[in-house]
Amino acid sequence: MKRILLATCVALACAAHAATPHTSTEGKLKDGTPYRIDMPQHWNGAVLIGLDYASRPPGPDADALLAEGYALAGTTRQISGWAIHRAAANAVETLDLVEARYGRAALPIEFGQSQGGHTAAVSVQAYPQRWRGALVQCGGLSGAIGQWQGKLDGLFVAKALLAPNSSLPVTGIPDDWQTTALPAWTAMLAQAEKTPAGRARIALAARVAQLPAWSIPANAEPAPDDPQARARGLADSLVRGLVRQALGSRNQIEKLSGGNISANAGVDYGALLAAADADGLVRGLYRDAGLSLDADLATLAQTPRLTADPKALAYFATGTFDGDIAMPVLTMTGIGDAISPTAAQQAYQDAVDRAGKGELLRQTYTHSAGHCGFTPAETVAGVHALVARIKSGRWPDTSAPGMTALARATGLGEARFIPYAPPTFLRPYTACTLQATLKSAGLQPFALPGQTLPRCPAP
Repeated sequence: MKRILLATCVALACAAHAATPHTSTEGKLKDGTPYRIDMPQHWNGAVLIGLDYASRPPGPDADALLAEGYALAGTTRQISGWAIHRAAANAVETLDLVEARYGRAALPIEFGQSQGGHTAAVSVQAYPQRWRGALVQCGGLSGAIGQWQGKLDGLFVAKALLAPNSSLPVTGIPDDWQTTALPAWTAMLAQAEKTPAGRARIALAARVAQLPAWSIPANAEPAPDDPQARARGLADSLVRGLVRQALGSRNQIEKLSGGNISANAGVDYGALLAAADADGLVRGLYRDAGLSLDADLATLAQTPRLTADPKALAYFATGTFDGDIAMPVLTMTGIGDAISPTAAQQAYQDAVDRAGKGELLRQTYTHSAGHCGFTPAETVAGVHALVARIKSGRWPDTSAPGMTALARATGLGEARFIPYAPPTFLRPYTACTLQATLKSAGLQPFALPGQTLPRCPAP
């Protein structure tokens, strides 16, 4: 289905961008996934393709990019869900449709947020010959397995310390989780939040999971010298941020892969806490609550651990990053994101550096809370920076002042880029680890035909 649309000109953008006529084509891919292609009247040869684009109408950032001549396209996750290898293949199929209708794209770019950001990173790794670059916003860049080990830690610690004898699921999430597991988890944590001891233990779980102390945009950022406000912020991230996703998405992941992809056998939670709590926030909360942190760490050390199913790990092989990128990648992350914490960005940077491709990667951060809450100016600035790198072979200034200047030049409003160094990701899962695990189990990693699998780089 094709129709001619007039791109919306919102008040914020009208001064800088006139509404632009464009052709919108909608349909379904071979597997039934809906797609949409928005092609401007005067195409500049660049097309941005990503998961979830077809799920929502264009916003002011899309309107601005269409006005500049960018084509925008993408799919929904309606069919693929957490089957990221399928979502990556769907992005390539969408690119094929764009090129069949409009001719070869000079700059095909992967672009997505959240699971779409993770998919973008997977797609450029799996199909390096089809893309010229990727803009990855708020994606799980510690990899499909690494990020879910981090999420496991938060729930595992919370259950072990707050409800050790309960049937609250950490893995093996039931299909009726929204009416059973989620209310039970929420009620348990709400009760714990009422006491200093409960808040201290929630803070411990959140810190081990490397969650931020500020994740709700409507709330003020806690002051560094206000431990109680920071504890409330950590509870926001765990209770009102992580839990729902940790149940709902894990249920889908387990059904797709046929097992559990997360393990914590051999994990020393005392060591993880020491790394994550260098400023002593959790120890101070424990002291104020009259609790023994050492006793709780001893409890965690004695709590039975979980192992992963190798067959499930094989299913998510394409979502493990080896860092051997063949094109420029720009990432954008809000520092207050409880779903895609900043530490995951460090895991990706480390993989890219180890592969000797550090010059191809730039990572940027915004002073913002919430998941994927970027402003139109920030998003368009990211596109401009990436395209400048692709065209010139040199990165423009991607420092916080440089990105702020690019954003302000769009005329689309607020920009909140800041200098930021993410913490070290505590639970990395590398392509080498995956390769060794599958070899030991006598299994091969799964990928669709034509997809490049991550490799274990030579030492």
